[in-house]
Amino acid sequence: MKQSDEISKQKDRKTKHRIGAPPGPRKANLRRAALIDAAGKLFVEKGYDATTMDEIAATAGFAKGTLYHYFANKADLLLMLRAGFDKEIMSRVQSHVESYPSDDWRGRIRAWIDAAVDAYFDMSELHDVVIYGAGMPFRYAMADSEITRYLAQLIGDGAKAGAWHVDDERWTAVMMFYSFRGGCDEAMVGAQRAEDLPGKLNDVFLRMLGVYKQ
Repeated sequence: MKQSDEISKQKDRKTKHRIGAPPGPRKANLRRAALIDAAGKLFVEKGYDATTMDEIAATAGFAKGTLYHYFANKADLLLMLRAGFDKEIMSRVQSHVESYPSDDWRGRIRAWIDAAVDAYFDMSELHDVVIYGAGMPFRYAMADSEITRYLAQLIGDGAKAGAWHVDDERWTAVMMFYSFRGGCDEAMVGAQRAEDLPGKLNDVFLRMLGVYKQ
């Protein structure tokens, strides 16, 4: 009888736990991911300003109360999207750069360019939301991105190895990043051929590092 009573109590507890529980994934991290993904899709389709919290919750398949349990407002969701975007870009760039020998500095610079350009075009719609969107100052997004800091580290490590000389690796990385972004935007509007972009950027980067040779 005791064992039967205990089983009955466990069933009662599970039933009570399910009452009012949000549908969909049970784990909190999966619910958060679903909400962030829904916000990203709607921000791209409708724009940040036109999207409502109600729409985000409905698209993710949750009650609005569940959404507010995790995120206070759209700005919080935008910050999470920006963090995820930076993480994905950084993962792609770092993986490609690290596939080159540690002493192939020019190859690693070209790898940064190739991976960054591919990621820009693959994720251009989300990029415009998390970089140009409301609440995301463009100036800080440019200078403080993870791949800009990673490029500065790459430049600094190359300088220590004698591959080139720079007075300020961070300044050089930021200028390279502006060149990269400007070049991508030119290709996006059709002013440059996308297939020519990596080679042109590589020439610009090597000139900035003082090691360009025709």
